[in-house]
Amino acid sequence: MQPDKIQERALKTWYPPSHLLHHSPLPAVMGIAGEAGEIADQLKKHLYKEGYNVTREGFIDELGDLLYYVAIRAYQIGITLDELSQKNREKLQDGKHGWDEVYNS
Repeated sequence: MQPDKIQERALKTWYPPSHLLHHSPLPAVMGIAGEAGEIADQLKKHLYKEGYNVTREGFIDELGDLLYYVAIRAYQIGITLDELSQKNREKLQDGKHGWDEVYNS
């Protein structure tokens, strides 16, 4: 599988191919969990901590970090982000995962 452009950029700062952790799922999966936690923490503070305001830029920064780890993990299992996105669209089309399209029009 040829990585897509996002994956190619992410791989430039990932463990080199000769490194034991290059193909290990642990760092990428832990990164996904950690970044998702940071996104949740921003919202929690925004909602419950007086004077704390989360910014759009703050969310974008954390979502970008999350995308980095998703890109790496997808690469590790042999799928590009475009292919992953297409598979997700196909899954959502049948209406079994979330709201039917009729509710979103």
